Amino acid sequence: MSIEESHYILIVDDEEAITAALKVLFESASYETAVAHSAQEVWQYLSVKKPNLLVLDVMMPEVDGYEVCQQIRQQAEYIPILMLTAKDESWEKVMGLELGADAYMTKPFEPGELLAQAKALLRLATQKSNPATEERSLTCGALALWPQQYRVCVDDREINLSPQEFKLLHFFMKHPDQVLGRETLLHQVWGYGYAGDTRTVDVHIQRLREKIAPIQAIQTVRGFGYRLVKPQ
Repeated sequence: MSIEESHYILIVDDEEAITAALKVLFESASYETAVAHSAQEVWQYLSVKKPNLLVLDVMMPEVDGYEVCQQIRQQAEYIPILMLTAKDESWEKVMGLELGADAYMTKPFEPGELLAQAKALLRLATQKSNPATEERSLTCGALALWPQQYRVCVDDREINLSPQEFKLLHFFMKHPDQVLGRETLLHQVWGYGYAGDTRTVDVHIQRLREKIAPIQAIQTVRGFGYRLVKPQ
């Protein structure tokens, strides 16, 4: 069985035309899919089977996608979330990312780009759930990261990062003491085809700093970007 065939994607949108099109798109790539049109249906599906990816529309009746995302992030088990919106407002993207979404796409979207984003999130989640057993860690003081094991520890305390947060920290730790601009981080971590703006980087770095506290290794270089500073 291939990786695609073993992955299950839950598509959440109140527009039946959108869910039908996404169902065809993902199933053409050999993914298993299910469709929900409301928050209530999401919880019904989650009670039966955890999806490997949640494709979640923001604008839904009664309970919107932001609230669904926030509630899912309060649960112990991690589910990658790709949010969709019909509005191209920067503050909406920031809100979704701050609530825990891993990626964001604006309607109308290019099907190939959406599929690539979904594959990237699934690939990162797969690496997390199928770690290698022996590996040298990357370190920055009390911060340690094992790329193949998908593990991060601060003072021997393991912390839980989203796939995108992990990828971002990994890139920093591969380039210590280098000033990395937002555009560079966006292209290297999210990919050159990602349609989001550089505020996506700022939101993820803010969340990353909170999670690796009290380590304060990621510094802002005003006017340029960010730098991971290794202790002397």
